Amino acid sequence: MRSTSGQHFSRLDHLRAFAAYLVFVWHFLHMTPDYPVPYASNPVFPLALFDEGHTGVALFMTLSGYLFAKLVGDQDIDFPSFLWNRTMRLAPLLIVCIAAWVVIGQMTGEPIPLSDLVTGFVLPTWPRGAWSIAIELHFYLMFPLLLMLVRRHGPGALMLAIAGALFLRLYWWMTFGEAQHIAYWTIFGRIDQFVFGMMFAYATMSGNLRRPALTIVAAVSALSFLIIWTQFDAMGGFYNRAGAPSPSPIWIVIPTVEAITFGALIAWYDGATFRIPAAIDRALTRVGEWSYSIYLLHFFLIIALRHFIWGRSGSASDFYIAWPVATLAFIAFLPVAALSYIYFEKRFLAFRKPYLRERAAETQPA
Repeated sequence: MRSTSGQHFSRLDHLRAFAAYLVFVWHFLHMTPDYPVPYASNPVFPLALFDEGHTGVALFMTLSGYLFAKLVGDQDIDFPSFLWNRTMRLAPLLIVCIAAWVVIGQMTGEPIPLSDLVTGFVLPTWPRGAWSIAIELHFYLMFPLLLMLVRRHGPGALMLAIAGALFLRLYWWMTFGEAQHIAYWTIFGRIDQFVFGMMFAYATMSGNLRRPALTIVAAVSALSFLIIWTQFDAMGGFYNRAGAPSPSPIWIVIPTVEAITFGALIAWYDGATFRIPAAIDRALTRVGEWSYSIYLLHFFLIIALRHFIWGRSGSASDFYIAWPVATLAFIAFLPVAALSYIYFEKRFLAFRKPYLRERAAETQPA
């Protein structure tokens, strides 16, 4: 997808496509406790990545931090226009989906309280994945402050935000006996991903992190993450097997681990020089363009499957059967997402405004 400045980074669309796939598979496999796959199925290494595909949300958010830092560079932003553009990009489909879930809730006898819709701007109460869009909004509101920190004190100053978030999650765990809620569902966990995305963008643009070093960081981070994720899944994973929040202190650092891993991999893949066949590049780019529709609309498919298939007769309880089926379902769902993007989302993109401007020269005191 092209920005208002005309820039397009197709490989970032590839990663959006992969993030959407991870989230789709996660919900396909685990929308119910037992079907089609029990929580934490503990597949062989490295397939826990797909059994715990909720990590795709972290990839989306790290991509946001990386992309906006790369787009802005050393330019200034017109903040009202920036927020307007993000509204045109995200709000139309979000409003339609929330409205649909409100209607469905009324029809099924499970109404969504009005208070959930109001507090959803701050708390994770918007339905079916919409909560993560609110966290994106929180990041957009913080973005000028983060830029100011970078420009006054260098990218390393962003570590202050990471340190503060880690301390808060530690405090939350010591106080409430779990840190999963604050780490997964709020900006106090997700800020790590936005910030590390920004830091890797600045590190590569400035040349401070050269290609050989970046390759090593990305490889070590990816391997370490897959090992940790395999163990995490074996320990009970996201749902702690029973569906209750996990009391494990690992949730204090999970957002940071995801942030470092995905930040390094995004920067490495974005700057990779190997050629990708044109047909594959175009296909992945299109799926990346449709990723927002995939993310918000796939819940309707998953809920329908839960009510009409899994809730009645169950499904394959074998991960090695259900995962390929989930992949086929993802491919089959792509035309729906394409139609949503082309005939709905894209129409609102025409209302975006340029928000980048040349940075004013700083005057030195006499």
